[in-house]
Amino acid sequence: MSTEKYILTYDIGSTAVKLIVFDTNLKPVYQNQKAVDTYQEDGYQYQQAEDWWNLVIELTQKMLEAGKISAEQIIAIAATGQMEDCFLLDEEGKALTEVLLYSDGRAKEEYNFLVSKYGQSTLNEMTGNQFDSLMSINKYLWLKNKRPEVFKKQQYLLMGSKDYLNFCLTGNNVTDYTNASTTGFLDMNKMERNQTLMNELDFNESVFPEIKKATDIMGKLSCEAAKKLGLKAGTPVVNGAGDVGASTLGAGAWSKGDIYCYLGTTGWLAMPSQEMSANRNLFTLSNLEAKNYIIAGAVLNAGQTYDWFLKRVMDNDKLTDKNYQEVEAKLKDVSSGKVTFIPYLNGERSPLKVDAGHGIFANLNASVDRWQMLKAVLEGVSFSLKHNLIEMLGQADNIYDAERQINLIGGGSKSEIWPQLLADILESKVNVLELEVGAPSLGSAIIALRALDFINDYSELKEAFKVTSTFTPSQENIELYRKKYKNYAELVDKLFS
Repeated sequence: MSTEKYILTYDIGSTAVKLIVFDTNLKPVYQNQKAVDTYQEDGYQYQQAEDWWNLVIELTQKMLEAGKISAEQIIAIAATGQMEDCFLLDEEGKALTEVLLYSDGRAKEEYNFLVSKYGQSTLNEMTGNQFDSLMSINKYLWLKNKRPEVFKKQQYLLMGSKDYLNFCLTGNNVTDYTNASTTGFLDMNKMERNQTLMNELDFNESVFPEIKKATDIMGKLSCEAAKKLGLKAGTPVVNGAGDVGASTLGAGAWSKGDIYCYLGTTGWLAMPSQEMSANRNLFTLSNLEAKNYIIAGAVLNAGQTYDWFLKRVMDNDKLTDKNYQEVEAKLKDVSSGKVTFIPYLNGERSPLKVDAGHGIFANLNASVDRWQMLKAVLEGVSFSLKHNLIEMLGQADNIYDAERQINLIGGGSKSEIWPQLLADILESKVNVLELEVGAPSLGSAIIALRALDFINDYSELKEAFKVTSTFTPSQENIELYRKKYKNYAELVDKLFS
C-alpha cells in the first residue's frame, strides 16, 4: 500500500453527493457520486438528511473497496454543500423534519411577520442583505408555527448540508461564516449571531450551531461514524465552507476584481470584496475567514431550466453527456430569433425577488419550433446572469470590457455552446479552467491544506489554476444580444418591477 497521504472531500449539492479524494498536491485520485432525491410540492422544495448520510456511507465504502486508498492514508476530511437550509434533529441526532432547501418558498407568512415587526430596512441592515423569504430564519419560524410538537423536541438546528455531514462525523453542531451569512441569523456588522433576534423571538440559543472559520478543525471522526464508514476514528474533520465560499476558492477568484460564474443546477456570479455591497439586489456573504466578503448575484434557474425543457418539452428523460452533445450539435446551427424567455420557473432571488412559477416565453409566432425555444432558454438564463453582472458593475449602458475575464465553472462549463453564448452576452472573455473536478470540492481540499498548515496562504496555489480555453465575445453577437437583452429587460421590468 502506498504511503501517500490524502484528503477526503464531500460535496452535498442540489442534485448529487460527490466524494473526491485528493493527494496533498491537489491532484484528484478517486471520485464517485450518487444522485440525491429532491421533492417538490406546492412551493415546498425539500430533501431528506438521512439520504445524504446514507449516500456518504455508500460512497465511502465503495472508495475503500476499490483498494487503492486505505483509511490510514486519510489525513483529513473536508466537506462543502448547499447553504441556507433549515431542519431539526432530536437529542440522538435523528432528523425531526425534512430539509427545507434554500429554494423552499413556504415561509412567506413568517417573512411578512418579521418585516412587520422590524421593518424591511432594519432587517436589511441587520443581515447586510435584502432580507427575503428564503432565508433560514423564516423557515425556522415556519417550523415553530406549523410543527410545534416537533419544534419542542429539537436539540439541534442545522442550516447547511455540509454542517449535517460534519455533525454525523463528529457529533458537533458547527457552521461556517459563509453559510451563516445566508441564514438571516448573522449580524453581518459584528460577524456574530444576532442577539436582538435571538432574544426578542425567544429562540433557544443552545440548539444553534457554533460559528467557526472554514479552516478550523471542528472535531474528530467519532468511533461510531468511523465504524459505519470504514475510516479511522480520530481523523481530523475540517469545518469547511458552504458551496459559494468553497467555489470562490476553487474557481481561483481570490483578489479584488476577480469574477467567476458558477453554472450548475442553479447559478451565480461572484467576486471577492473588501466591503459589503450597498446594492440590496445583490448578496453579500462573509468570506472564509470572516474578514472580507463575497459579493454574489445568485439565480435559482440555470442548468435545471435547460434540463426542464429537454425533459418536458423535448421528451428527453435520459440526459447523459452524449445526449447533451447531440442536442448541442443541432443547437449550434440554430440562430437567435425574436423568441425571448424569462427563466423564473422556480421564482428568482437576484437581482429581483420573484415568486415561483413565473417562467415566460414571449414573442412566439406560428413559425417558431422547439429548437428556437431551446436556444431562447439558454439565452434567457444568460440574460438573467447579465442582469446580475450589470448590478455588480454598477453600469447599465455598456458593460463591454476587453480586459475583463470571467472564470466559468460548473456543469455548464462543459457545454459546447454555453461558454461562447455567455461571452457574447456578458461582453467579457470567459475562461474555462483546467479543473479535473468541481470547484467546490477543489476549494474544500485547499481549505484542508490550509487547516493542516501545508500552505500558509492561498496565493501560494495561484499558479496551479490553468485555463483550458478562452471564449472571446464576437462584436457582431454583442450588438445582436444587446438589442435582445433590451427587450428582455423591458419585459422583466414591466412584469416584475
